[in-house]
Amino acid sequence: MKRFSTGPSAAPHTEVSPSIWLLRAGAVMLAMIIFLIDWLSSLDVAIAVLYVTVILMCADVFSRKSVMAVSIGCGVLTLAAFLLSHGAEWMVPPFARCLVSLCAIAITAFLAMKHMASRDALQAQIHLLHRSEAFLAGAQRLSLTGSIGLKMPSARMYWSDEARRIFQFDESLQPTLEYMMSRTHPDDIDDLKSLIEQAYARHANMEAEFRLLMPDGSCKSVRMLAQQVEDGSGGCEYIGALMDVTATKEAEEALHRSQSQLAHVTRVTTLGEMAASIAHEVNQPLSAVTTNAEAGLRWLNREVPNLDEVRSAIERIKSEAHRASEVIRRIRTLSRKTDPQHVLLDLHDVLHEAADLVRREVSRHRVSLVLQAADEPVWVRGDRVQLQQVIINLLINAVQAMSGMHGRARTLSVSLGNSEDGDATLCLRDNGPGISAQNLPNLFNPFFTTKPEGMGMGLSICRSIIDAHGGRIWAESELGHGASLNFSLPLCEPVAS
Repeated sequence: MKRFSTGPSAAPHTEVSPSIWLLRAGAVMLAMIIFLIDWLSSLDVAIAVLYVTVILMCADVFSRKSVMAVSIGCGVLTLAAFLLSHGAEWMVPPFARCLVSLCAIAITAFLAMKHMASRDALQAQIHLLHRSEAFLAGAQRLSLTGSIGLKMPSARMYWSDEARRIFQFDESLQPTLEYMMSRTHPDDIDDLKSLIEQAYARHANMEAEFRLLMPDGSCKSVRMLAQQVEDGSGGCEYIGALMDVTATKEAEEALHRSQSQLAHVTRVTTLGEMAASIAHEVNQPLSAVTTNAEAGLRWLNREVPNLDEVRSAIERIKSEAHRASEVIRRIRTLSRKTDPQHVLLDLHDVLHEAADLVRREVSRHRVSLVLQAADEPVWVRGDRVQLQQVIINLLINAVQAMSGMHGRARTLSVSLGNSEDGDATLCLRDNGPGISAQNLPNLFNPFFTTKPEGMGMGLSICRSIIDAHGGRIWAESELGHGASLNFSLPLCEPVAS
C-alpha cells in the first residue's frame, strides 16, 4: 500500500530543519522588502498585493495562529506604508490600491487557513490509517489470519504480509494462482481447483480447506473464506481471509486420539467389571461341549453303537464350540485398540451381541431384560465396537440403578425402532428409582457421577461416540418412576448389489 508522508503540522517537532528556518527568514525579508518598496516607490501600482506571496510561504512553515498573525502584520504594514507615503491626504487612487491590497491579503489569509485546516485533517486521517494498518497487521499475526484479494477475470491477486508468511512467499514475489497451486498438497489440489472454478463461475461465497506442502517438507492446514464484491466498473472481485489452522487441526487430532484411548480404557475397565459374567458365558458352552462329548462316548461304547445319537452329540459339540468362539471373539473385539471404522450395520445385530455379553450381569442382579425390536433390519452407518460399548454402558447403568430396589420386580425394557423424524432410536427404560431433576441436566457431563465408586466418564464417552456418529443421546426420568436413556442415529439405506 502506498505510504503518505506527514507534513510539519502533523505532529509537534522538537527540532526544526535548516530549510524551514531559511523559508521563515526569507518570508520575513520578503515582507520587509515589499514594505520598503511600497513606502519609498512612486509606482502607481498596488505593490502591497505581493504580501500574498509572504502569506503563502508562511502557510507551509508556520502554524495557523502564526499565519493569522503574519496576515494581520501584512495588513498593518500595508496601512503603515500608505500613511507614510501619503500622510493624511486620502487620495482616491492610492487609497483604492491600498484597499485592493488589504482585500487580497484577507482573501489569501482565509484561503490559506482553510487549506491548512484541510491539510491537518487529511494528515490526521492518514495517521489514523497508518495506525489501523499497524493494528490490522498485528491482529493478523496474532490470529494467523491473512487477507487476500482476487480480481476476476484477470485473476490478479492482492496479498497481505501475513498471507505471504503463511504461504512462505518472498516479498518481491507477486503471488498468482499458479504459485498457490504449486504450494498446495498434491492430495488437496482438486479442492483448490474446485474453488478457482467457483470464482470463475462468480459464486457469491466460497469456502475451502486444504493443506500446503512447504519447501522444507512440512505441512500446513489452511482454511480460506471469500466473498464476492462488485466494483464500480461492473467487474468482480473476491475479498477473503486465509487462516492457518494447523495448530487447531493438530489439537483436534490429539483430542480424538485421547478420546479413543479413553474409550478403550473404559471398555477394558467394563470388561474387567464383567469378568464373572464373561467367565460364565465361556464356561457354559465349554461345559456343554464336555457333556455332549461324554454322551457321545457312551453311545459309542454300547454293544451296538448308536451312530445317530453320536452324530447329534457331535453337532451339539460343534454348535457350543462355535458359541464359545463367538463370545471370545466379541470380547477380543471390545478389548482391541483400533481406530473407528464406520460401516453399514444392522442395529439389531449390534443390540443382540451387546445384550448377550451382559446377560449374565443382568441375571445376577435379578433383572428381567425384555428386548422389543421390529422385524425389519435397522441400517445405520457406524463403528460396531463403539456402538456396542454405548449399549453395554447403558445396560449396566440401568441394571446397577435397580440394584438397591426391593419389594418389586426389576424390569429393563429395550426397544429399537424408527422415530417420527426418520432416525433409528434405541430406548432403554427401567423401573428403578429414577434420576432427580437436579442431576438430569448434568448426566452426560464428564466426571459427573452419582455412584460412590464411579468415575463419571461412562455416559460422557457414550455422548462423544453418539455425537461422532451424527446422532444424539438424552435421558428422561421422573423421580421414583424409573428412567429412560435413549439415543438416535441417522438411518442409512443399504446399497443394492
